[in-house]
Amino acid sequence: MQDICQRIEKAYQLFFKHNKKGVRPPGFKKVKKYKSFTLKQAGYKFLGGNRIKIGKQVYQFYHSREIEGKIKTLTIKRTPLGELFMLAVVAHESELEIKSTTSKIAGFDFGLKTFLTGSDGTLIDSPQFLKQSLNAIKKASRIHSKKVKGSSNRERARKNLVRKYEDVCNRRRDWFWKLAHKLTDTFDVLCFETLNLKGMQRLWGRKISDLAFGEFLQILEWVAKKKNKQVVYIDQWYPSSKTCSDCGHILEKLDLSVRQWRCPSCNSVNGRDENAAINILSCWGINHWVR
Repeated sequence: MQDICQRIEKAYQLFFKHNKKGVRPPGFKKVKKYKSFTLKQAGYKFLGGNRIKIGKQVYQFYHSREIEGKIKTLTIKRTPLGELFMLAVVAHESELEIKSTTSKIAGFDFGLKTFLTGSDGTLIDSPQFLKQSLNAIKKASRIHSKKVKGSSNRERARKNLVRKYEDVCNRRRDWFWKLAHKLTDTFDVLCFETLNLKGMQRLWGRKISDLAFGEFLQILEWVAKKKNKQVVYIDQWYPSSKTCSDCGHILEKLDLSVRQWRCPSCNSVNGRDENAAINILSCWGINHWVR
């Protein structure tokens, strides 16, 4: 009840804040659409091993990792395929000390052509997993739409469609984890530009969803924290692409279609993404030493 009341309160606060924009008040959800519930202080008890008591029922679960620290909340989540997961939020005190193992610092710029461009010349292309599986997803979606509503065939087709999407998400997430470990093993400090993901989503839609910059940064921050590395961000409005990394000249305008430009001040040729990555690193370095 505590968690449900907090959800309702948060929903109404958002409604009163944005009601002038046409936002509707919160309503009841169908049971099939309710994906999770959270137990805060009571309602569950770990019985040892892989057993837990929720209410009056005892369940078995698979340990993906040991629970360390004091449990604050326990969430039971159901996926679209009907699989159940248990997520425990714990309070664990730890002192974070940035360890220098490589003594390397790099700036990175996200791009549509190249996923990541590093200030040291590193180029990382995205596999674009959604684009690879798009034909299979479209075929599964057509089959699902042709089935009779409420029939077992439609439910079977729905699960097949969900599996296609989950396969894309799992492959992308696996690639993100491997890339995050690779970067944190190579660099001690990683600098990025703050992204306006909602604005990018409006401009490029499915392309941004496939690249999933926000999800990658969340994974990278978690891996960096575990390894005592540092992920830093510069100001969103810093003109990293329009600033010459050689002389500091700032262009008044630079179209997105322009991939290279010549500086009118020092006559140097700057690649859009490479130049931005160098400027991101320089911007963080200046702010860091000023502090």
